[in-house]
Amino acid sequence: MSVTLEQVGALLELIAPISFAEEWDNSGFNVNLHNTDISGIMICLDVLPETIEEAAEKGCNLIISHHPLLFRATKKIDSESYEGKCVQMLAERRISLYCAHTSMDSAPGGINTWLADQFALANRCYIQNGLVERFYEVAVHTPRGHAETVRRAMTSAGAGRLGEYAECTFNIDGKGTFRPEHDASPYIGQAGRLETADEIRISSICSENDLQKVLRAVRKVHPYEMPAISVLKTDEPQRINSGLGIVGDMPSPLPAGEVLDKLKAALQTDSVRVAGNLKKKIRRLGVCGGAAGDFAELARKKGAELFITGEIKHNEYAAQNDIILVEAGHFDTEKCFCRLYAQGLQKRLDDVNYNIAIYVTNLRRPYVNY
Repeated sequence: MSVTLEQVGALLELIAPISFAEEWDNSGFNVNLHNTDISGIMICLDVLPETIEEAAEKGCNLIISHHPLLFRATKKIDSESYEGKCVQMLAERRISLYCAHTSMDSAPGGINTWLADQFALANRCYIQNGLVERFYEVAVHTPRGHAETVRRAMTSAGAGRLGEYAECTFNIDGKGTFRPEHDASPYIGQAGRLETADEIRISSICSENDLQKVLRAVRKVHPYEMPAISVLKTDEPQRINSGLGIVGDMPSPLPAGEVLDKLKAALQTDSVRVAGNLKKKIRRLGVCGGAAGDFAELARKKGAELFITGEIKHNEYAAQNDIILVEAGHFDTEKCFCRLYAQGLQKRLDDVNYNIAIYVTNLRRPYVNY
């Protein structure tokens, strides 16, 4: 069975939705050769000429990279430039390119989740919240005899889910009044006469994502020609669906030096750069892959005593404010991307029985040596 690029693209949205990406980023398709049947997929950290050659040799016509090839505004494609050469190679070999950059940084189960998992951090919060999903209160008036049917329709469509609780509703008995006009087809009563009915007001919370589905479900089962439904946007609760960087509690306090030993083992690296007292006991830790030195102060405000990232600028070290800073390398803090994304994509392919080979490129060492 052939699988199109568009069908695979829909699965990629399930792993790290584009809505999770930062506004300044260029996650998503950098090169989209439409109406293509996918023969194989290559996953890499960076798009390089040798990566494109490897993909072509393995019969892949889709590359998924972490870092975008077209990151900044491009005014021209010059085949002598790095970006232009890669675009030319992709086009000649009929290979599309999809980039999961800050979308994968921010996604639950993404790069920063992996980093936090290496230290088994508890009581986690994002350093910078990403996509925040609002909630609504949906209330509907229904005849008492139909209350259970309407209530079940609401909750089956997604209403009433709060944390670890489901089917949460509030119900008030009352009297409804209405007067059908001449062209109405009332479920109860007669045209032109004021009617009174025993009704129940059912209200429940639902997420922004489920709102339209809940409203359709109510209208489908409600006996009235024009059901009375009200929708109110709430300040609380809200669901934080994504975010950059994570701060959390260590299972038990560890000297900073021992935290670094665990970090080097997890990243399989020999050295990291650090500024601060290595004997200090660390109870709360912050992590953010890539170049996130500017997050150090935000991490400190959320309780982090030590902050790990890939790159830190000189002025960010200079502004160190009672927090230990660790620079573990952009490459090393993000190289987990390939394995994480391959596992996530394989699961989605298996779920829908798409038989497509996935390859992970041979990861190069960092571009600089120490």
